[in-house]
Amino acid sequence: YLAVRFMEEGWSIKKLHRWIMLSSTYRQSSHGSADFSSRDPENRLLWRMNRRRLDVEAFRDSVLYAAGRLDLRLGGPAGNLLDPANQRRTLYASIDRQNLPGMLRLFDFASPDAHAAQRHTTTVPLQALFLLNSPFMESSAQALAERSAGPGSDLPPAERVRKLYRLALGRAPSSDELNRGVRFVEAGSWSELAQVLLLSNEFAFVD
Repeated sequence: YLAVRFMEEGWSIKKLHRWIMLSSTYRQSSHGSADFSSRDPENRLLWRMNRRRLDVEAFRDSVLYAAGRLDLRLGGPAGNLLDPANQRRTLYASIDRQNLPGMLRLFDFASPDAHAAQRHTTTVPLQALFLLNSPFMESSAQALAERSAGPGSDLPPAERVRKLYRLALGRAPSSDELNRGVRFVEAGSWSELAQVLLLSNEFAFVD
């Protein structure tokens, strides 16, 4: 259907993109339905969006953005991802084919030695260990926690938890999440709660 319409409308790629992106199919979320799941568990009829994990470049940029540290300057020389001071978008990372940064290797970065039409997505324990222990994630979580406090402010714990959720996940916490967050920081720290949110599936997946 799209191929025929594409030809009939004068081979306009802009129009093709508009038809696709304004369709109800394209604008669906990944949230399921028990009835549809039982009838079409593989989503062959496209009744929902297939859940997708962020590519490593988008994930790193999202972490820096939530922490308030992402450098949005355009253009310029490439930077080394192994440099902690490098907070530019991952698009501007220099790639050493013989020594890829660990974060890229762990999160399914395409081989720079060959063409790759599609990336494979893996889920392995080393990814979780990296997110829990890497200096990059720890420093980003600390920056996010400081950002939630605000400059020179003394927010009540509940309000600060709300702000942390808005900064990390773009939404307000439920009452249960709010209560658990307040209890968590009473026994732990704000940076630990910030890291929990950065490690959540909600942060890493597109729904």
